[in-house]
Amino acid sequence: MENFKFEALVTEDSQLRKLEDCIKKIPNISDWQITKYLNGVLLSVKAADIRAFDIVLTLQENGFSLERLYEE
Repeated sequence: MENFKFEALVTEDSQLRKLEDCIKKIPNISDWQITKYLNGVLLSVKAADIRAFDIVLTLQENGFSLERLYEE
């Protein structure tokens, strides 16, 4: 099980609901959390047997702009 964090440019509630729907459809994600910020959201994901790249690609194909965050 891996933990990934992403920053996404989601500012409206309709976009947030769409993001949630897209995350629910991605296989191998066992848990996720969205934290709202002023100009976007922090998306925390727990997943197995999936790469961060695949999560980003799937969400980008659904119209979201996001970037993976790395912890130091």
